[in-house]
Amino acid sequence: MSEQAAPSYLEKLRGVKALSGLPYPSWQEILISGVGGLIIIALLQLVNTEWELVKTFIVPFGATAVLVFAAPAAPFSQPRNIVGGHLIAGLTGIVVYTIFKESTWWTLALANGFAIALMVATKTVHPPAGATALLPVLNQITGLEWLVEPVLVGCLFFVVVGVLLNNVWPKRRYPAFWL
Repeated sequence: MSEQAAPSYLEKLRGVKALSGLPYPSWQEILISGVGGLIIIALLQLVNTEWELVKTFIVPFGATAVLVFAAPAAPFSQPRNIVGGHLIAGLTGIVVYTIFKESTWWTLALANGFAIALMVATKTVHPPAGATALLPVLNQITGLEWLVEPVLVGCLFFVVVGVLLNNVWPKRRYPAFWL
């Protein structure tokens, strides 16, 4: 029996296949995804800036909206990943800034790298949270209250709105898992 040699580095760059093979979504899926993103960002901004009820908005939530409403079945889109990923990343950024008291290329890199490693270790990978790790370093945030408001409160909005909107349509089910 002959074993096939592993592809070279350059061969890997070609990809496994030329075309994705994924079907194009229906117009209903496209509409549902866009409306979900519109509603969650409008709601977060409304309670944050217009009504001034509670701080709920951080920029990485724009990317979280893409996952929750355009890929609700993906592991990265699940409540555990949204809440855990953003909280772990935010805390990591706060710790890095608190220790080094500098906003530099290397403190940003440390915050991001450690946040990714911790999310992988805890099975809470949420790609938008990579940006959440950068915010405390960029904005000199040292207070843990930032993790509650806007991070946790905003994440809870995502989970509630994601559950309510995604389950309205028969072909969607959200979440795929909680823990």
